[in-house]
Amino acid sequence: MANKKYHHGNLKVALIEAGIEIINAFGEEGLSLRKVAAKCNVSQAAPYAHFESKEALIHAMQQHVTEQFMLVLESSIKKEKEGSPEAILKMGEAYIHFFIEHPNYFRFLFFTPYLQIHLSLEDSENIYPPYQLFRRYAIALLEQTNVSKESMLRKMINMWATVQGAALIATQENVIYDGNWKNDIYQILSNE
Repeated sequence: MANKKYHHGNLKVALIEAGIEIINAFGEEGLSLRKVAAKCNVSQAAPYAHFESKEALIHAMQQHVTEQFMLVLESSIKKEKEGSPEAILKMGEAYIHFFIEHPNYFRFLFFTPYLQIHLSLEDSENIYPPYQLFRRYAIALLEQTNVSKESMLRKMINMWATVQGAALIATQENVIYDGNWKNDIYQILSNE
């Protein structure tokens, strides 16, 4: 029985995705390994093969989303020069597209207390990898303009806020857009 494969594919990923759905719907107090097992139609013991506790599941959920997010962001700038305006635009476009495709991830990351982003020009402990990548490219771009450190941080926050705000709008079910988000995001970000 222990070697039997989960009949729907990768059980660990299914448990993680179920956990994200439950937290988004009911908050952390509504999450338990038992509820995640029920949502995946597996025994109550099955999640314990992958996670020793609810906290371990939450950590795995964060890692899962962050790894996927990083792959998309890194892929978007693979052919771009660090410090180029095009790199920032492509990263912003990929950022928004990622969350349009995964609105549950957006809610999980930004509407729960699990993610902390330190808005700074300096490295800090436990910096969120997607923000660290953005910050590196934004600083490289802004250094070309000879702006002060204080102004650089404000400009960097403005860039991120634009992308974050567009992602929020694009992922809300109650916002109706007559255009096509996926086709229009680049033009929205570049003010074309």
